[in-house]
Amino acid sequence: MIALAIEYRQAEKNTPPDFTTNPPTARNSVFCQKAPKNAELNGLVQAQDPANDPNIFFDPATKASVTKGSQANTFPFGTNGSSGSGNAASSAVASSAAPAATQPSDDLATDPDSCVVTVTVTATDAAATPTDSAVTVIAGSSTAAAPVASSTAAPSNIGNFGKCTVPQIEFGVGFDNRRETSFQPVDKTSFNHGSAQNIDIITQFICDTLTNSCGADQTAKDTCAQAKAAASAATKKTGAQADAFNAVFGISTNFVSVQAFDDQGRAVAGTGSGNAANASPAASAGTTTPTAAAGTGSGIGNFGKCTTPEIEFGVGFDNRKETSFQPTDQTSFNHGSAQNIDIITQFICDTLTNSCGADQTAKNTCAQAKAAASAATVKTGAQADAFNAVFGLSTNFASVAVVDNTGNVVSGGAAAASPAATSAAAAASPSVAAGNNAASGNNLQTFAGALGGVKAPTVTALGNGQFQVTGNAAFKDLSNALTRSCDVQHNQCANAANASGNKGDLTVAACGDQQTACNASH
Repeated sequence: MIALAIEYRQAEKNTPPDFTTNPPTARNSVFCQKAPKNAELNGLVQAQDPANDPNIFFDPATKASVTKGSQANTFPFGTNGSSGSGNAASSAVASSAAPAATQPSDDLATDPDSCVVTVTVTATDAAATPTDSAVTVIAGSSTAAAPVASSTAAPSNIGNFGKCTVPQIEFGVGFDNRRETSFQPVDKTSFNHGSAQNIDIITQFICDTLTNSCGADQTAKDTCAQAKAAASAATKKTGAQADAFNAVFGISTNFVSVQAFDDQGRAVAGTGSGNAANASPAASAGTTTPTAAAGTGSGIGNFGKCTTPEIEFGVGFDNRKETSFQPTDQTSFNHGSAQNIDIITQFICDTLTNSCGADQTAKNTCAQAKAAASAATVKTGAQADAFNAVFGLSTNFASVAVVDNTGNVVSGGAAAASPAATSAAAAASPSVAAGNNAASGNNLQTFAGALGGVKAPTVTALGNGQFQVTGNAAFKDLSNALTRSCDVQHNQCANAANASGNKGDLTVAACGDQQTACNASH
């Protein structure tokens, strides 16, 4: 699936060291200089090992080292440093029609043609099952049963669809691990395509498939063209577009009642039947600011090789439609999401003992934070706020609307955490120890650009000569850490641009320009 290819495309590519130097030089992998065949991969580049020399690359064509800037493939394709910069925007359009997922055939970057190759990836629905729930619920309701995947001779007024089922589109959050609402074909056997925010991508693919593989008659093709036009005429990026498409085929659905969300997990006002006005973004609500609680002076402890624990709350984690909790830093606390925050808090506190090398004060602080989270209103962002507050971190996940597993907003975000949570956190929260991990609050990443609402990850000094990029590795050099922060922002920005269909100012090319500006700022 596309989601797998997106994840694989951003993974580090291993390169052999340069043994002609003493000690051997760890080298970066060169960047592919061809546009991907799938539009969803536009602008995405691999991460580089933080231990590498950032200015030395391994060229698989010559099996030798090359310096940054000496040739085009030492810069990501489509950036200002690349010879392909003029083609970045056009590549997004040229590659939008290919439906197959792409991924590299080998993670070792020693092939002279280091670009990704095209393969077809098949995944079962079970792979997307949430951590603590075995139930998958499709958002929206349908008064017509989904047709089976067999040869379908539909009523004569809409045509014969050959070996394919009657086309139908669904709308909801969580498709392909998205936070935003998007569209996808209901029957992936007949119409195998990933999700898209722009329904025109899905409708065009379905209509093309009727000709290319289904063996549909002309009446069916004409009906599809009418359905495509009906979808385009409905309100953009809402379930009304799916309903309009389905209605032309005689299928009644009610996706218009599904709350629309943007790519930051924020409910879009005026859409769906939920309380959009109260659905605040998880991203902005989760902006962390350190606080120092009065009446304490013992510190929160030393977390060893891990960052200060923090939990976030929002929709879209691990392909979920409902709101859930997860650790903010997946490098230190690698755990999937859960609706029950106790699962996350217990894991974090156990990890402090099992792998972080934290001291007893840190473990005691975590136990206090766990209790504070349990005391807050269950399954709301107030629980994350209460946990974070004990570590001196001020977040506002209480303002995030609670969403059920059908994608509907069930309650607006609270104005503040519950009194029980607030008092528990205030009683337990000690002052932030100076120089301790990310809790010092000194973000060394000064770049403020945020196309599509995507900010560069925070960079903090760990106090041991290393620099931590939130959610990523620790770097020995500040410049490398800041570069990784810019790289992560670029990939997330490109993901958002691809998801939006490269509309308006949010394009892959613009994300590349922003990355150049980000790198130039340090």
